[in-house]
Amino acid sequence: MQIVIPSKGRADIIAGRTLKWFPDAIVSVGEDEVDAYSNVVAKDKLLVHPANVVGIGPLRQWILDNVADPVVYMIDDDLKQLYDQTGFKKRRITDPAEAQAIVERVAIVAQDAGARVFGFQICARPIAYRPFDPYHLNAWVGGSIGIIGRELRYDTSLLLRADIDFCLKSLMRDRIVMVDGRFDFAYDLFAGSGGGAKLRSQERHQTEIKYLLKRWGKYLHTRESATQIHFGIKVPRRAK
Repeated sequence: MQIVIPSKGRADIIAGRTLKWFPDAIVSVGEDEVDAYSNVVAKDKLLVHPANVVGIGPLRQWILDNVADPVVYMIDDDLKQLYDQTGFKKRRITDPAEAQAIVERVAIVAQDAGARVFGFQICARPIAYRPFDPYHLNAWVGGSIGIIGRELRYDTSLLLRADIDFCLKSLMRDRIVMVDGRFDFAYDLFAGSGGGAKLRSQERHQTEIKYLLKRWGKYLHTRESATQIHFGIKVPRRAK
């Protein structure tokens, strides 16, 4: 398995964020930022893409096309905390070896189950964790996403919401996405500069939401709160 951290405009903070838990990961950056990232990442750990490859769909597909390992785990560069939430209280994980092992074990479980996509629960909360039902098999993952094989491709027209589309493609083909609810990967999602901040206009969000709803219909639903848009997948796996 190859862990890749796509990063943009965050050379000054990445060492204290995602690299702290995954120091052996490859960092994928645009060719226009190589000098900035070379100050904090070894050159043999940089995966350099053309500067015009921007947005989630184009970037994730470029990484899949340019990483040889059949299992790729892509994780955002703004990871701020990692927790184990299986006990009465969240336990903070700080050991890189433990973080690496968590991802590797979920990848193994996913591969054995026949899933092409794996990851961790979004907005995980201890009170929502169900110890007798730790995995979600019909959800979508973002922030970090593991992909096994190259049978599926990203829609490169989607710059913001490509992971939702990709997970639905996986569910349509294999009927399973392996999402581990035991761990909380906490990010600064849609906050601050860097990353895809320059792409995130309200108009762009609405355009992609309409596109996804037209493509997936009853299998996707949205809900807007005061601060963000929430997405849910309706692909039942169990009889009621």
